[in-house]
Amino acid sequence: MKKILISLLTIFLAAACSPLQQTPTPQAITPLEQTPPVLTEESAPVPQAEFPSAAWKEVRDARYGFGLAVPCWWLVSPIPPEGYGGVMGPTNYDEAYFMANSQKGFWDWPNGTLKIDVVVMKNINSALSDTDAYMAMVDTSMEGLVASETKQTGTHTTTVLTIQNQINQNDPPIRIFLYRLAPDKLIMLNPMPQSIIDTPDFQAILSSIALTPQETVSIPTSAPAATPRIEASCIQ
Repeated sequence: MKKILISLLTIFLAAACSPLQQTPTPQAITPLEQTPPVLTEESAPVPQAEFPSAAWKEVRDARYGFGLAVPCWWLVSPIPPEGYGGVMGPTNYDEAYFMANSQKGFWDWPNGTLKIDVVVMKNINSALSDTDAYMAMVDTSMEGLVASETKQTGTHTTTVLTIQNQINQNDPPIRIFLYRLAPDKLIMLNPMPQSIIDTPDFQAILSSIALTPQETVSIPTSAPAATPRIEASCIQ
């Protein structure tokens, strides 16, 4: 179990290179199953809606019950119904866009492409803080804790960890976001590229999160700012 989680987190660290770096590290991306028509950067429409909230949609995980809001044209790969933990993968691109903009299955987050891995971590020590529980689940020879802080996002508190890749010290640190899903469960949000963290869209996604099936997902009241990479026919 721990080997699976370590492998997953190591991939996240390797995938977290920002396009602002001079020599970004290419990464492999798993293509998505849905393939709406591809739009070029020049032809992709800027979202316009009579009601800005209509440009967002609620995504609810069927297995663990948490939910969040994403721009309505984003695609979401769900968490499998069985197995350890799981990853929900909202993206603003599809397989066709990936194939058209990658080289042999690799890219360096071109043209405003965005992805958020939402990872469920199970069987954590409920007596530990979010920071200590996370660090107890990883191989500290591979990733080290640089800083930890808590902040309010919507109706919940998130623990923001700054993590350093211990294998390649030249990689810039990354920030991940932890929420206590249950006493023995965490969810971790890993945004890629890291440059999206301080954008209004990502902060709106954080503020929208509901951690239980009984909670309501907070749909943002302002339209997404990011330009779609794929067909945005949901915008009316």
